Amino acid sequence: MFCFNVLIKCMKILHLADLHIGKKLNGLSMSDSQKYVLKQAIDLVFKQNIQSVLIAGDIFDKPIPSVEALNLFSWFLQELAKFNVKIYIVTGNHDSIERLSFLSSFLKKSNIFIASEFSGQIESFSLNCDVEIFLLPYIIPYSVKKFFPNEKIQNTNDAFNLIIKNCKLNKDKINILLCHQFVFAKNSKLILNENEIKSVGLTDGIDYKIFKKFDYCALGHLHCAQKVASDTIRYSGSVLKYSFSEIHHKKVFNVINIEDKNNIKTEFYPILPLFEMKEYKGYIDEFLSEEFYSKINKNDYIKFVLLDEYVLDAKKKLSFIYPNIVMIEFENVFNKQNSFEFRTDFDKQKSMFEHFLDFFEIQTNIKPDSSKEKIIKEIVKLVKEDSKCDL
Repeated sequence: MFCFNVLIKCMKILHLADLHIGKKLNGLSMSDSQKYVLKQAIDLVFKQNIQSVLIAGDIFDKPIPSVEALNLFSWFLQELAKFNVKIYIVTGNHDSIERLSFLSSFLKKSNIFIASEFSGQIESFSLNCDVEIFLLPYIIPYSVKKFFPNEKIQNTNDAFNLIIKNCKLNKDKINILLCHQFVFAKNSKLILNENEIKSVGLTDGIDYKIFKKFDYCALGHLHCAQKVASDTIRYSGSVLKYSFSEIHHKKVFNVINIEDKNNIKTEFYPILPLFEMKEYKGYIDEFLSEEFYSKINKNDYIKFVLLDEYVLDAKKKLSFIYPNIVMIEFENVFNKQNSFEFRTDFDKQKSMFEHFLDFFEIQTNIKPDSSKEKIIKEIVKLVKEDSKCDL
């Protein structure tokens, strides 16, 4: 049978992941910023004549997204649909597969394909006569065991090894896998943000070699755009910086260019955020001065690290100038280890006043000056009078 959908010159596919729609930074809504970058994705689909969009999980930031988040994602899909592209979606660990796949059978009629809950085999859909897209939602080993009762599954790597081994591919086609997991290579260092360092581990990790039977593996989960040992096993990264440990990430749109089975390359297009994520360290008087704030974007998502000993109502004072303050830290209030030093050598010969001085210095790394010593003496005096202790 003759196929009219053969690859002509080059097929282009946009690989997205980790949209985290509905994300809030310390209570600050990011919906305007998210819509801003999603508009860029839509423009890219039009300008680059992209035929398909892959979204590799964490569409929403919470399993039960807000109405605002649902409306934003619905708008995004509707705008993409205007260009007659096929859209493929898998769930991530932040998503609810039941909620996201609720209308999946209806959406197929609009060329939107959402992965169902894993049922023992990887779902696949034909993008055209040459390209097959495999959809694998975020899974944990427990959910796989029931399909392979006689197999030993101790971790996620074991689970995926069985899943991929039992996946039948047409070797004449270009086979693309879309999934949301932690994939690693032993001799390759991945860039992780602070939350990923805490949450991922080798028990959750999958050896990249398991995916080599696919021609391309489009991954979601890690927020930095990067390859995993191979140019055809890639994390697209998140569309925005969602943590201050991502400040130095370069966010990009990944466009997969397919000429034939042996010629698959990725192009990168920079994402321009509405507001950047910035961190500034210094004294509050500096940040309140026009000389400083006239040189920066005051609307950026900002973390201030104050070197002042302490400032009363620091956020209130700074918020008059900077509306999107995410965090304020005082570097000297707690030591850099940010922990108490529990003492077992309590010196009973020292007075309460002397212990107060020691405690102050341990917590601030600063010796109290005469004015603070005077305040501490007054506090000690009040405590002694109140407790009527002979200290």
